[in-house]
Parts: sequence; C-alpha cells; structure tokens
Amino acid sequence: MHITDDPDSVEGWVAYAFVQDVAASWEQYGRVAAALVEPAPAGLLLHVAGPTDEGFRTIDIWESEDAWGRFQAERLAPAIAALGGPARPEPTFRDVQARHVVFGEAITSQARRQATTN
Repeated sequence: MHITDDPDSVEGWVAYAFVQDVAASWEQYGRVAAALVEPAPAGLLLHVAGPTDEGFRTIDIWESEDAWGRFQAERLAPAIAALGGPARPEPTFRDVQARHVVFGEAITSQARRQATTN
C-alpha cells in the first residue's frame, strides 16, 4: 500500500509513528509493558520493542497522533508513575509522519479475510 499526501483519498490515510530510546533496563520495560498489553490499546497498529546497549528501543505505529496521546495519558503515564516515574535521562523520542507504508502479504491477507467475514 502506498500512502500519498492527499488526505481526501483512502490512500491518503497517514499513520503516526515514532521511535523511542529509553535508558532503562529490559526488565523495567517488561514490568511496564505487562500492565499495558491487555487489552491492546485502541488505535495501536504495531508495537515493537527490544533491548539495546543503552536500555531499550520501541517503535510504534498508531492510527493517529491523537490515539497515541490518549494511550499515553490514560494508560502509559499512570503505569510509569506506579513504577516510580520516568527513566532518567528522559527518553529520546523521534516522531515520524508516515507518508509511505508497505504492508506485508501476511497483514494484507488477514485484512482481506476479516473483510469477508464481517
């Protein structure tokens, strides 16, 4: 699927994505993530995380920046606060205004199956 800059077309849909590097342990990530995965957040399309030499990195793709903001305010911030607050130094956060998204065959096949069963 190729994403265009035309917001009036179906292909003009633009996701919100970001990469975040956090100077905290993989174990700390696991404690926060355990409280956030069920149910999956509304608007989340993809979340990938893994350990790095400095801590961990997450890559998220959301339906919109608003969906990310709601999740951050309603679920993520309270979960982090319950575990003692945010990591120090503050995480490095890089947002990406996704203009080109390619879905692999597994995702497009699943979407087609779901469309035919609904």
